[in-house]
Amino acid sequence: MAGAEEPVPDFIEQTITFQDGQSFEILKPLTNYRSCHDGTPKEARMVFTCRRISPDASTEEYVMKVKTQLPAEGQVPIVHPSTTTEHELKALTTFHNVKSSFAPQLVGFHCQAQDGRGPLPGGFQTFTVMTKMPGYALFGKYWNMSTQDRDEIIPKAAEALRSIYALGIEPVDRGMRNVIWDPDMKQCSIIDFELWNETQEIFADDKTELQRWGLIRTPPAKDHWAAWNSMYR
Repeated sequence: MAGAEEPVPDFIEQTITFQDGQSFEILKPLTNYRSCHDGTPKEARMVFTCRRISPDASTEEYVMKVKTQLPAEGQVPIVHPSTTTEHELKALTTFHNVKSSFAPQLVGFHCQAQDGRGPLPGGFQTFTVMTKMPGYALFGKYWNMSTQDRDEIIPKAAEALRSIYALGIEPVDRGMRNVIWDPDMKQCSIIDFELWNETQEIFADDKTELQRWGLIRTPPAKDHWAAWNSMYR
């Protein structure tokens, strides 16, 4: 299921059947297994590519995010998604309803109790399957591109963000790892909606918004707090 460089815990099965009858086969990991701290209760996550194997088998690749409740003082096992998973499901459903081409769409969701192999038996294990956006993340690549290539990406990133804001969703985790560029279709998309704010407004200034994403250089901040605040407000 995975290479030695990304070991997969034995409590994550290779094939998962959802309550609606869909079954998905995990193909390969996109991240390692690690604790995440934004939501409650305490949990860990790992992200994979996957494909649907029933009821209608498909060769199309999707992205599956697996989350597992972790032991924590004062918390008991629950079979219910975390706050960040609930938040992401709401965004993915919105994108699905409008058939957005600028963000992932929800394909399926499943929640079950961990068995005795899990870190907190009886606690939740959730599986969120979403469409896989074409292209690659800009993190680690963008500022090595030519000025011409970056100038091509900038208006496309603004277009994607404006489309998402128009749906009442303001991304909070602004980072180039969450900006996907498809050089064939000349289109940007945005991923990772565990954290977002409801909004009734669309940003007025492309430059300022894209500076927050690191796609346009910004003047040095006065201190660390000013730098953080400019990113997350």
